[in-house]
Amino acid sequence: MESIAWKALYAITKFILTALSKVYLGYRAEGSENVPKVGGVIIACNHLSHLDPTLVGIGLPRHVFHIAKQELARVFFLRALFFIFGTILIDRTKGKKALETAREYLEKGRAIIIFPEGTRSTTGRLMKGKVGAALLAMKTGAPVVPAAIIGSDKCMPKHSRFIKPGKVLVKYGKPIYFERVECEEIPRHLVWDATRLIMEKIEELLPESMRPLPEEKLSFYSDILPEGADA
Repeated sequence: MESIAWKALYAITKFILTALSKVYLGYRAEGSENVPKVGGVIIACNHLSHLDPTLVGIGLPRHVFHIAKQELARVFFLRALFFIFGTILIDRTKGKKALETAREYLEKGRAIIIFPEGTRSTTGRLMKGKVGAALLAMKTGAPVVPAAIIGSDKCMPKHSRFIKPGKVLVKYGKPIYFERVECEEIPRHLVWDATRLIMEKIEELLPESMRPLPEEKLSFYSDILPEGADA
């Protein structure tokens, strides 16, 4: 997969998409220096639009992979992009398999984008985070870089097939480091604490209008994670 020809194709495609995004979407990226240039790293971002994986990835100087549901590959244009960008296609009904694949990428020193909310927000506000990013960080020792994308939902709302001009900003925060946990089943309270911290750091990068309401935050987390959260 990582031949010279494929790397050249990736670089050319990324250059073209970056130029188009700047012109058509008013695209800007801030804080890319916070993302480690080598080694495995998890970029954990809020999720608003199908545009997000590409826009979060092109703001960085290194190759960034992302996880996508395999149904999206039915669309020819997206399937071509997925091939070029080396997208990790997953069956969302097989969560453990997806985590295993992402773990392999991280242990090979790659950077991957994860959307902890698990789906696109319909309100624009940050939703409850799932435990995948925290589990991967604790199993691999890879740092988590919180990221925020702002404006992509205006350019391509959920259920829309068309992209409209607008202004999109991607912000990358300081990396969060978690101690690697060697045991197979990580204690739930550690996963809970790590997930909440990741989501709080993403929230700090968002404007007030995109942050969860106080009553929403109260309902987001509890001390007991859903069954199957341990891995």
